[in-house]
Amino acid sequence: MPETKNRLSQSGLYQKIQQSEGLRKANKKRIGIFSLTCDEGCSIYLTEIFNQKLIFWLEKMELVYFLSLKDKTEIKDLDVALVEGVVTSQKDKEEIEKIRANTKILIAMGTCAMTSQPSGQRNNFGPDQLEEIKSHLEKYNFLPKALALKEVVKVDDEIPGCPINKAKFIEVFEKYL
Repeated sequence: MPETKNRLSQSGLYQKIQQSEGLRKANKKRIGIFSLTCDEGCSIYLTEIFNQKLIFWLEKMELVYFLSLKDKTEIKDLDVALVEGVVTSQKDKEEIEKIRANTKILIAMGTCAMTSQPSGQRNNFGPDQLEEIKSHLEKYNFLPKALALKEVVKVDDEIPGCPINKAKFIEVFEKYL
């Protein structure tokens, strides 16, 4: 993610985010953006959306968690959590449960988060195929099945696409600002 931070630094977006932290008001929504097992395509595309829209949103929000843009982060007292990716491991399961426990609104961001695909293809493996990958699953503490977010925690809204659809993202996100 250093390339993303460098690109955003050049556009001035990274500095705007850092400056907005000093302007926190009680009425700003606390936003967290999280990636579980995935290619992080939604997060990358989200930085492009932020380049166009963030300046307007900073009056209404504080970005408290987004590893692609921030060095200091916390999963605590969130108003909105945007989560991309699939729950494939015990670590992912614990993280999504912690996120859900610390946010008012949880939004599944992208097809991976909504459907568990493509990682969920292994859920349809037969016994022979599962035996072939068993050592890999155990080595990395993978769960027996790849799970969509809604199979683990309550999801309040969804943004489809791979990567996300820009218009749908803006529509859903602004609804919770």
